Amino acid sequence: MGWSERRRKRRAAVTACSVAVAIVGLFVAGAGGQTVRAGNLIVTVEGGFTPHKLSRTEPGAITLSARSTIRTADGTHLPALKTLHLLFDKHTGANTKGLPSCSVGKIANTLTNQAKRACGDALIGTGQAGAEIALPEQAPFFAKAPMLIFNGPPKNGRPVFIFHVYAHVPAPTTFVTTGVLNKASGLYGTDVELKIPTIVSGQGSLSFAELSIHKTWTHKGKKQTLLYGTCPNGHFYVRGELSFTDGFKMAGKVVRSCTPKR
Repeated sequence: MGWSERRRKRRAAVTACSVAVAIVGLFVAGAGGQTVRAGNLIVTVEGGFTPHKLSRTEPGAITLSARSTIRTADGTHLPALKTLHLLFDKHTGANTKGLPSCSVGKIANTLTNQAKRACGDALIGTGQAGAEIALPEQAPFFAKAPMLIFNGPPKNGRPVFIFHVYAHVPAPTTFVTTGVLNKASGLYGTDVELKIPTIVSGQGSLSFAELSIHKTWTHKGKKQTLLYGTCPNGHFYVRGELSFTDGFKMAGKVVRSCTPKR
């Protein structure tokens, strides 16, 4: 076996080991969030569900708020995030009965205000997304843009959320991606995977996201809520799995407390 072949195998073994270590990393987030390192990547997760006090048995309206950052320990440019896979606690869920929907076609290639005008009645959340961008012969820089979240047409009877981001730096671009809220099992009730759009021809890496999702409306005379939950045992679980374009993967579980109503 030649030296280059041995080096290739050692590199593959190190990569496999790094992936394995990252996958078993556990986020147990307190009120102020949690920062965890896996290899050269550092991820910070904050946020959770409100209100904290919920019935043990009767579903109540909740708001999901989250903020996350990704960076490297040594300051080098981030690998691009490819997919984000989220699993939410079985005591939470989503309802879109009678809620107006928006299609991807209506908001593709639109500015933020244009997307709001086109699908304002289907808007279910807002936030921001940021990326670290490394152009040739330039130092990496950070760019942030507003994010809109819409209710999309259901797929196979399951709710669909549409994410819209219009960024004007380094060039005007509209990013749209969707997530289907599928059923999960065990600790979890909802499973959603988001494919992260390619940013600046692969030179941009998603490094920041902040969002709040909440919606109430009336359907056939009854008040409806988008997100709901119960609190039978004092906590919610959320699991996240991140896959990057260089093959690196991370996964972890966030535990959020809630207070059962008496």
